[in-house]
Amino acid sequence: MKKSFATIIFLIICAASTICFAAPGGAMRLGILPVFKASTVTANLRSADLEIVTGTIYEGMINCGDFEVLSRTDVDKLIQEHELKSWGIVDESTAPQFGRMLGAEYILIANVTGLNNSKKSDSAKDNNYIVTAKMSVRVVEVESGRVVLAATTSVDSKVKVTGNLVRIGTTNFDPAIANDALEKAAVDVVGKLLANLEQKKKAAQ
Repeated sequence: MKKSFATIIFLIICAASTICFAAPGGAMRLGILPVFKASTVTANLRSADLEIVTGTIYEGMINCGDFEVLSRTDVDKLIQEHELKSWGIVDESTAPQFGRMLGAEYILIANVTGLNNSKKSDSAKDNNYIVTAKMSVRVVEVESGRVVLAATTSVDSKVKVTGNLVRIGTTNFDPAIANDALEKAAVDVVGKLLANLEQKKKAAQ
């Protein structure tokens, strides 16, 4: 159900405007790196949590229609073949190298930059919290190494603690809460990325 909701949101974004990036000769070849969490994020995120976020970003870029999004399988295979597990710290200086190996014209780098919580009241009996998920996304041109598009987001989700499995900040939450907060942030940051692209295209006209 969540995936369907994310799909609908992305389709609405893309249908509402001509924001997808395409060249006169065809769509740009876009490689999307797995989402990693920044070293400053203390939340106990599992690899499965980050894979869900990566999938949401793939879904958004594919649904936009004008990108030739390279296979997630091919990206993962390349990472494994070259033992690039340390590519979690990929930045503008290293993305072109990966992009050339992948055969991409552009590389999308996404990071979870924050996952924190705050309590809605000081009452010890109140289990209502606000979970804040932060993400950044950058699109790097492989040939030049330039960041041609970027977006950041900070999304709040109101939740009630019902489990004690995933630590976010100083509080333990059910993993579904972390997944939901991160997925909302991924949907929002891709929407902002595409909106920024529309502005650039309009400015170039």
